[in-house]
Amino acid sequence: MPVKDKMFQPGTILHEVIDGAFRSAGSSFVKWCRENDVHPSTARNATHGQSAGDSGDKLRNRIINAAGRDVVMITYRKRMVMEAAKLEGAAA
Repeated sequence: MPVKDKMFQPGTILHEVIDGAFRSAGSSFVKWCRENDVHPSTARNATHGQSAGDSGDKLRNRIINAAGRDVVMITYRKRMVMEAAKLEGAAA
């Protein structure tokens, strides 16, 4: 698997970023699921990392690509920096 595919840590932050990317493009996560014959809970499991293995990884990457990989990457980075700053503030 290419290194760039390991850039995103599955979880709540990634799911929220993906959902926001769909909404900012005038769509939605659930709409994408319907249009692609993917049950929303299956897709959520993939974005949250609860679907282990190749099928979960492939679905997560399909979803990220559909949401806009560049948008997801930029927003995900910003969110991770914000979360790290919160942790540093809490430790002080």
